[in-house]
Amino acid sequence: MRIAILHYHLKPGGVTRVIENAVAALSRRGHEVLVISGEPYAGSALPDTAVVEGLGYRDTMDPGDGERLAESIQTTARSHFGGDPDLWHIHNHSLGKNLCFPEAVRALLKADGRVLLQIHDFAEDGRPDQYERQKQALAESGAAVDRLLYPAGPQVHYAALNGRDLAFLRESGVGDDQLHSLPNPISIPADVAAAPPSGLFPQAKRFYLYPTRAIRRKNLGELLALSLVAPAQTVFATTLSPQNPQWRRIYEGWMGFAKRHRLAIRFGVGDDPDLASVSFSSWIARSDGLVTTSVAEGFGLAFLEPWLFGKPLHGRDLPAITGDFRAQGIRLDGLYDRLSIPLDWVSEGALRDRLAHALERSYAAYGRAVPADACERALASMVRDGGVDFGRLDEMLQERALEHWISRPNAAPYDAIALPWDEDPGMCAAIDSNRERIATVYSLERYGDTLERIYTALAKCEPSELEALDADRLLDGFLRPETFNLLRA
Repeated sequence: MRIAILHYHLKPGGVTRVIENAVAALSRRGHEVLVISGEPYAGSALPDTAVVEGLGYRDTMDPGDGERLAESIQTTARSHFGGDPDLWHIHNHSLGKNLCFPEAVRALLKADGRVLLQIHDFAEDGRPDQYERQKQALAESGAAVDRLLYPAGPQVHYAALNGRDLAFLRESGVGDDQLHSLPNPISIPADVAAAPPSGLFPQAKRFYLYPTRAIRRKNLGELLALSLVAPAQTVFATTLSPQNPQWRRIYEGWMGFAKRHRLAIRFGVGDDPDLASVSFSSWIARSDGLVTTSVAEGFGLAFLEPWLFGKPLHGRDLPAITGDFRAQGIRLDGLYDRLSIPLDWVSEGALRDRLAHALERSYAAYGRAVPADACERALASMVRDGGVDFGRLDEMLQERALEHWISRPNAAPYDAIALPWDEDPGMCAAIDSNRERIATVYSLERYGDTLERIYTALAKCEPSELEALDADRLLDGFLRPETFNLLRA
């Protein structure tokens, strides 16, 4: 087959890595692949790439811009293949990063194109600015907003990373024949046996690494909470600092808090020029385990990768994501569902006020009226038996709780934090079994098989008049008080 893969850019990151893996798997099977993006590719893993001006991030849109972008994309593909590709594989078309992209997708479909829309991230999922910007641009162009954002028909298929997103797309009207589970492949690290760096944290009896770029949803306040219950001489570290100035301010606030209270946490070791010679694999090799306190993930690589390095994983569970992994026989015994602290550490009144305000703002940002009972529904999911889940609080309330905790050394959260600080023989068995399962289930070979099966089904379809998914119902799936988190408001 001749396959054209489209994305805004090919900078180092998650989607680019997925595309590189896809091209590797497809090339082995004899398919001809061209990757088209809005910026030049600086890597070496993709043999055939092309740049189309206007495909990168773009926050303006004039009438006809989408059709013109589609024409440029078609011209580029035809120049490479000598004709139209058999199908288009498009990543994150509805994210609001390029306001012309949904209109361009529809133009490709109207030209008898067959399209796989793979959605890694939804604007409906905690990105109201991007969602509103996209809908406003389409409305101003005179387009039928919902019809453009999520087209439907035999010639357009959808792929998602996890069971939650698949369920939301199904409820929005995607037929089972057009809906596909496409979890990311995972490469086994080549240097898992990297020697630990010498002299790092010599006084630490235990060292836990949080491999993350510490943006807001990574929930750094909870990492500080873990440091309060860890045994003496336990050190934690994060790898990368955020680049967004807004998230940077929050990050620096937590750095200052940890310094004032002398918490055993090193921030941004991967950014530290004095530690530039220490590789990522060396940091992992030095660690006793990896940690995650994130409150939201797409695919959830952080729950799988540690086992390939031979390390256990501890921290916050995200059942909507990890349920897929457990269904594949992967053990995640070191995770906890919630970190419950006494509600009076933060004040129910303060929580209720901040929650009501945040719900109002979030629903308004999506053009919705907040349900009358939204605050009570959110509170009911956050508070249980007089305790509130620490990870559902915002930074102000988390800091208030931590101050209370630190000032009363004998205080303890309601729920014991299920981290196996001491060696657990069962964890060694989990490391071996998880490594084997992950290497099999999420292998590049299996990923290539899945892609080929999807492409074959899509190529055989008979195009018909385009319809649309129920975009409002898709938004309903994400915008629910019961799953509302102040860290994503």
